[in-house]
Amino acid sequence: MKPIVKKVLGLVVVVSALASVVAGREQPSYQPARKSAARTDTRAPAAADIDLAKLAARADEGATTDAFARRSFAPIVPAAEAQPQAPAKPTAPPLPFKYLGRMIDGDKLEIFLEQGQEFIAVEPGQRIGEYRVDKVTEDKIVFTYLPLKTKQTLAL
Repeated sequence: MKPIVKKVLGLVVVVSALASVVAGREQPSYQPARKSAARTDTRAPAAADIDLAKLAARADEGATTDAFARRSFAPIVPAAEAQPQAPAKPTAPPLPFKYLGRMIDGDKLEIFLEQGQEFIAVEPGQRIGEYRVDKVTEDKIVFTYLPLKTKQTLAL
């Protein structure tokens, strides 16, 4: 072997030895976790009340073999609840009136009401749209909602 090749090989050996020493002195780029810190379990606790039979009942026939098959996420309604119930009894809407005041002229009583943006003067027995003023006392006015014949009271 020629002396120049020996010198080059020796130089390569020296440089690689120095590189391995430098590489061994490097610090890791991450900070290891402190051993004194308590670890917290962040996983959600497993529910003990999961009913696997309900989950199996929800699986469609095609969904058990095909991961991309259509699935229904609608709640399963038991047969007893699936029967339609009788419609609820109709109720009167809330009174659309607001009490403003009253006026007594001799034996004639007149009540002042507000309905939306309108001001109305009524007497007992008078009809206002679908309502009739039945009775006026010191603390309330009694109306009848005529379509359902339902009594409603407006507190004064």
